[in-house]
Amino acid sequence: MSDGVVYHGYEPGQVVSVKYTPGIIVASWFVSLVGAVTTVELLHRRKSRKGWGSWLQLGAISVSFGLVAIWCMHFVGNRAIVLGDGNIDIQLHYNPGFSALSAFLPILFLFLGFKTVELRQPGERLFWPCLVIAGFVAGLSIMGMHYIGNFGINNYTLRNPPHFIIAADLIACFSCILALSLFFYFRERWINSISRRLLCACILACAVSGMHWVATIGTTYRFSQVQEMEKIDRNIHLIIALVMSFLAICACVGVTVVQHIRKMEIADRAQHVLLASATFDPDGRLLVTQDGLLPCRKVTKSYNQQSFDDDFNTAHPVFQWLFRVTHNWSSVTELVPAMRSHLKRESVKETSIDKSRVPQSGWGELEGTDEYSLIFREYFCVAASDLAASMDAPLPNIGALYHKILMTGTVSPEFRLKTPRNPDVESGRSTPNMFGRGQLLFLVRSVDRGGANRLIGNGYRFAMPNQVGDIIGKSMQIPTPELISTVLSLRQYARNKLEAPQGGTFLASFTLRAPLKGNWEVLVSSQGPDVGQLPKVRLSSTPLESWQLNFLGEMEGCSLNQCVRYLTKLSDSSNAVEAEFADVVVDAIRELTEMVPEPFFGQSIFSSKPVNLNSARGSPNQAPTSLLPFCIIPDVHHALIKSADRVTYVPLSFFRCSQRVYNNSPDHAHLEQKIHREFAGILSTKDLISASDSLPSSSVKSSTHKIRKKWQFSEGTTPRNSIGVNLESSSENDLVGSDNRQGSMDMSAYPFGGIMVSSDVVMEMADTKGDNHIELQDLGITSQAGTADAEQATYVDELFRLTSMRWQRS
Repeated sequence: MSDGVVYHGYEPGQVVSVKYTPGIIVASWFVSLVGAVTTVELLHRRKSRKGWGSWLQLGAISVSFGLVAIWCMHFVGNRAIVLGDGNIDIQLHYNPGFSALSAFLPILFLFLGFKTVELRQPGERLFWPCLVIAGFVAGLSIMGMHYIGNFGINNYTLRNPPHFIIAADLIACFSCILALSLFFYFRERWINSISRRLLCACILACAVSGMHWVATIGTTYRFSQVQEMEKIDRNIHLIIALVMSFLAICACVGVTVVQHIRKMEIADRAQHVLLASATFDPDGRLLVTQDGLLPCRKVTKSYNQQSFDDDFNTAHPVFQWLFRVTHNWSSVTELVPAMRSHLKRESVKETSIDKSRVPQSGWGELEGTDEYSLIFREYFCVAASDLAASMDAPLPNIGALYHKILMTGTVSPEFRLKTPRNPDVESGRSTPNMFGRGQLLFLVRSVDRGGANRLIGNGYRFAMPNQVGDIIGKSMQIPTPELISTVLSLRQYARNKLEAPQGGTFLASFTLRAPLKGNWEVLVSSQGPDVGQLPKVRLSSTPLESWQLNFLGEMEGCSLNQCVRYLTKLSDSSNAVEAEFADVVVDAIRELTEMVPEPFFGQSIFSSKPVNLNSARGSPNQAPTSLLPFCIIPDVHHALIKSADRVTYVPLSFFRCSQRVYNNSPDHAHLEQKIHREFAGILSTKDLISASDSLPSSSVKSSTHKIRKKWQFSEGTTPRNSIGVNLESSSENDLVGSDNRQGSMDMSAYPFGGIMVSSDVVMEMADTKGDNHIELQDLGITSQAGTADAEQATYVDELFRLTSMRWQRS
């Protein structure tokens, strides 16, 4: 076509009039919105920040925004442009090369921009500058794609006034920075609901559309040449854009469906026995997944009760076994591969135990009961191992079991919140939750900054409990206030694990409650750094001198009220040193009374004989620690507690168990041998070989026959140091004990067994009345070589002996 030739009324170099189709303009915004929503949802669910998975996720985010939200919107929007009289031969025609280039360049720059945001974590220094840079790059990507795409128009020469270019660029950059800032602001405060995410997506869509139409309105089109084309040629970019938009919609629907399925799985999981990790960073924030949930694994569908009173709680031998194992993971680390193989071999993994295999008539048939207990404990160990693997942590570092079980899967959370918890007159405790259908166990630990950053790199996040409490509560079907209270207790529990025990001499309360349902209970603190321990007040940072012990000996056998009156009189003594010490003791007693503000505590009997804790703590670097107890077994009708926010009752068997889990405890080696010998009876040679293959450093011998350990499950437990009182049979002895009559067995059957030399407390018991009434005859410490069948007595046993002797005489 030569110069001066007029075609459809226009000649080369002439400015062509422009009209716009409103319907297509609106459609272009929705196309951009689809891409923006996909981008925001992918950002919201972004997990891993390292490895190929991270690059793929980032690539998907860049494609959804660069290709769908920007590129597709651009060509759908340009389809709304009608030039001249609308003849197809003078409409916009695009160069395929520039069209392809305009698609790939924004994806590349957006990839770099979003990667810049990840250079710093939210809350870290320079995070917001990195976010501004990312928003600026996103805005430039929008503008760059627009002008590169328009540069590929073959039949027109476009003129863009500078002020329109600047205005369009400012709109794109400012809107992208605003959208990303709001998104990460909502995300870090865990308020990024679907409505807020949609708001961010709308702002991004407005950034793309706003920039496009501001730049388009200021553009003038000078006709250059006629480009003959078919109708399909003009609509090819529109068709591609619509197909890409449809794929983006499918992606959004797929994400929604997957999320719904995930929620259903979580709701179903709340009906099972779960093991969750409660990990805290130095700032006290809780580790959660990208969805704001606790990392957890299912142990089993439920704990199969073997009798009506066989509740799985802290008094249960199984729980106490789990508690001790989690404080000494090395005792089962080598066995976990064999446990996993055994569960697979028995075809019971991820399913509940068939109750038909378990005797229903009680605990008389021990073999079936023992088999179920072993399998349940295998489930727990394997679940803990899987949980550790998911967090890229070794099993010994996954944490220790929390001393409470949280009920999950309530039938009606609203009803539970409205239902008052009336005190149980018999037990002195609140009415238990009868609506929970699942149970949640916690492994608690703290990590340093480096460990927290590694977890974040693995796709986890940290949040304050009040930020994610509602999310976790709804997923586990637990009232939010109860969940937040539990998490705060978990955080305090984790902090207590990091603090070294204080040395010195303490006044302590040792209050026993007689068994109503087969369990002795002891009063412990329910708040503060000593939660779960005896209420105590430090009297001196060093061991008392002999004259101070003699001074306190004058109050031997006196009640707390009598001690206060006696010491108050001595405050006026002419002996200034004794008067000063008497004042110190009175202040300590009053402080202890504030910790245990119960009416019966005034009748507690004082023992001036220090009870040494160092024999139980066993740390060579720890300062000597001893207790001077006020002991009491209140009448059952007066044992109710009115200050549950300060003190609470826990099973004595569990309290004794908790005194065996300190670092370097000699009981760890004892428990380890018990575990290896006990599981040798259920793990086959094939299982043990599997364990040996996975742990080359461990020496595993084949087990030639099964050893059925007779472990009775009963909530009742008997303190080994009882005297003249009807006591519980020791759950710990039943749990890991093995009678000496097994000593004749071939030790080769115990692939992990061996000889140990330990100091054991030897107690000679005499049956006084033909039942559980027993009397302490002798107490001594001997050293013996054997297979660690006996465990050392704890200071709790000595306190129990002192208390029971007092009340036997009264």
